[in-house]
Amino acid sequence: MQLKRKIGLVASLASLLLALPVAAQGADSQARGLNWRSDKDALPGTVMYSQIRQGSADVSTACVGGFNDKNCDAKTASLLVNNFLPTCDLEKVLDCIDTVSWIKSDGTVVAGKQTKVRGSAWDDYAYVRNEALRVNKPTLPGIFNFAGLTHSKGSDFAVTAHIATPIKAGVVSDPDISLVILPVYLVAGLDPADDSECLTANTSDVDTVCYKSAPMDDDPTFKMTLKLVSRPQGWMAGRIVNPSVTFTAPTADEKRTLVTLQGSSMKVQTIDRTYLSTNADQKAAWEKILTVISDSRAPWSSPGDVMYPLPPDKTSVGIFNSIVTKDATFDTADALKTVWRIDLQPKGRAEGLTSCDSSDFQGFVSSNAMVFKSALPNFDKTTGTLDYTVSSPHYKPDGKTAFEGRYDLLVATPFARCVWNLKAGEIPAKDVVTVTVQKGEETKVINAELSLDENYFRFTASGFTFSQAKLSIKLKPKEAITPTAPTTPAAPAPAPAAATPSAKATTITCVKGKTTKKVTAVKPTCPAGFKKK
Repeated sequence: MQLKRKIGLVASLASLLLALPVAAQGADSQARGLNWRSDKDALPGTVMYSQIRQGSADVSTACVGGFNDKNCDAKTASLLVNNFLPTCDLEKVLDCIDTVSWIKSDGTVVAGKQTKVRGSAWDDYAYVRNEALRVNKPTLPGIFNFAGLTHSKGSDFAVTAHIATPIKAGVVSDPDISLVILPVYLVAGLDPADDSECLTANTSDVDTVCYKSAPMDDDPTFKMTLKLVSRPQGWMAGRIVNPSVTFTAPTADEKRTLVTLQGSSMKVQTIDRTYLSTNADQKAAWEKILTVISDSRAPWSSPGDVMYPLPPDKTSVGIFNSIVTKDATFDTADALKTVWRIDLQPKGRAEGLTSCDSSDFQGFVSSNAMVFKSALPNFDKTTGTLDYTVSSPHYKPDGKTAFEGRYDLLVATPFARCVWNLKAGEIPAKDVVTVTVQKGEETKVINAELSLDENYFRFTASGFTFSQAKLSIKLKPKEAITPTAPTTPAAPAPAPAAATPSAKATTITCVKGKTTKKVTAVKPTCPAGFKKK
């Protein structure tokens, strides 16, 4: 009974608000809590779900016995098969991890070595390998070591490569894949079910082995290579700095696409708070924000203990910003975590760009913001900008130091040329690549870096602060370049020129009816529809 209760909770992960029980607090006490935790791999374990449409919602039911469950016939049912990728020495046909490496500051590549597996098998929900359906046998994630790389608690790193494969009436779609590398340490003799800080592979992990996320001062650079049956399409989203994505086409000897992903880990803010009804201050603090949660189980009048682990995307921006207005302590992070994460989303598309859509890989977006409106940027046809709305606490855990934002965007060159109507041989003028940060009523134009090669337009923005920021990238006037010879590719655009000492930013006030906005830049101009006051 305990196992089936847990599996039901995991099946609800797709919903925005997942109410989870927390450790019992006693007959006279109740607990409430919420968190945003990018360091916790909140991913389903090795279990397959049958998905049935009921009204406007998809209801997921775990398949006991895998494909043998009467509701989980692969020929007729809609299934979602969750698993972890094996290493390629164990898998020669399906998707797998080829290598995981640490890149030292001098460029030396240190191959990672898997030393053990993490978690325990979920036998009641086991399924068999089915090559035709791209389903491997249930696999547990690994613990890796990299010679010379340590953190505050040792040298173990949890490498998680979660794969979710949709199957509908026997037809397989490209899977979503989530890749996570975290510094961890082992706490022996602890049942993971008794401690929410344990990183579990399956929610039924009962092998009395608990791995917890470890503090780490450095932000190491990792490279992971995968062998995938299908070349990735759509977008990737991540928590890494200076992302790099390369593809190597299949050959006669290797039928799979080799995908190489590289970038540096980043510090991401987290919030994790628990409130007890027996503590007057905590009880009052929860009452200040519970209306934002909009769930019938949130009030103290509802029995039991409830925790809300909130996702970084969807409507979390709105929830977080509303909570900050009610409780200013949320504008200070509880902790900074070292995270390396990449999510492959084959069906991901930037909204508003149907005319440029294609079946090929389109781009990669990465941010250190705690929450974002959408995992992918949106295209505003009116302004011609790719917009990305993010939020995070303004302060680091010390409550004094402002947390600086980081934003990396790779746009595949063919896709970028379509988005900004750039013809062959044209590149953006070197001094007019702009990134506009919108914070409340204030608009600020910040320095941006742009580089180009035959594969990507690469944008980087940093130095902005939170709570909320809207980043808009636009390529304005273009300049044509003429190759020195027909075989010479277009030269990369130089980095934006640094402002001379005499170029000082100024602020102007713009009005549109009753709306007022402030714009700060070297040469500030009012947004469309606004006039300078």
